[in-house]
Amino acid sequence: MLNRARGFGLAALLLVTQLYALPGRADWPGYDSDTRAYNLAHGRVVFTENCMRCHESGRKGAPVFGDTGDWAERLEQPLDTLVDHAIAGHGRMPARGDLDLSDQDVASAVAYVVDRTRVIAAEEGKPQPARAAGASTGQAGEVPDHAVMQMFLLLVGKDRWK
Repeated sequence: MLNRARGFGLAALLLVTQLYALPGRADWPGYDSDTRAYNLAHGRVVFTENCMRCHESGRKGAPVFGDTGDWAERLEQPLDTLVDHAIAGHGRMPARGDLDLSDQDVASAVAYVVDRTRVIAAEEGKPQPARAAGASTGQAGEVPDHAVMQMFLLLVGKDRWK
């Protein structure tokens, strides 16, 4: 019973550290609050295994991963909008990149790209994008309710939970 209590204690500690992680790989408002609700490690795997076929070379006009100039306009949009565009398709990008990916997979990949591109822009000393319309107005380090709710809805809406 004591080991089980320690396990719950450890799980609670991990949850708290994720929710209250130290702010600040970048200085603009809302940076942490929009991508932290997503599984960025999973997003990295999904993106590198599925999305790089177009985003590595700019195939079909896709913005090139790591090229902050290609992503500048996109980063000015709310993350929810970018996720919706990737899921439903937008411009020349087909829905889900014409792949068999879940909404959760796509959302995590988009959050990873946004997070990584912001880090690269900050390292390059490029001006940070203005706060996106509809972005969180909460405290630094606070995950906005809409981002948490979107991930929750993506999770419960999948057949894997039935």
